[in-house]
Amino acid sequence: MGGQLYLASTSPRRRTLLRAAGLGFVEHPPGPEPAGTGSPAELAIERARHKALGAPTPASPGWILGVDTVVAQGSREFGKPVDAAEAARMLGILRGDEHLVYTGHALVESHPESGCQPRILTALAESRVRCRDFSEAELESYLASDEWQGKAGGYGIQGLAGSFMSLQAGALDTVIGLHIPAVRNLLGEVS
Repeated sequence: MGGQLYLASTSPRRRTLLRAAGLGFVEHPPGPEPAGTGSPAELAIERARHKALGAPTPASPGWILGVDTVVAQGSREFGKPVDAAEAARMLGILRGDEHLVYTGHALVESHPESGCQPRILTALAESRVRCRDFSEAELESYLASDEWQGKAGGYGIQGLAGSFMSLQAGALDTVIGLHIPAVRNLLGEVS
């Protein structure tokens, strides 16, 4: 890959996944995340593209990686809850059922040649998660932890929610918010 990899994300989970995979990067502010339209899978890709394309241009040439994770049950998307009551509603709907998690990745060239459009590559990863039928006491305890904040669907499978969420198919890192094989494949395409 020519140039530096810039991670356009504020997520510590994504930084941790990249570091654990031995992939060097520079933290970079993401562009805005639009509401978007389309299927949950399309939304994950569209939002990842916007985060990468809307990021400030870095000083040095390289590639900007935008990432977005969407939790969905059928065509219904579960975004980041604004408060504990919304998190409780989301988790109540997911309780006792399976849902899909899509993580979209967009790699955007940060300094294209003069007069050229930046190259944009995208990849989508999908995992299936089961939420067991947890008790009201478990839900209250989880909500009190505030771990639901800033997480699609109101949960992070790598934290306390791992006691009632379980991976059924796909990769755990997709559910956490960045699929390392997808990132490696994208980087391989620009090498």
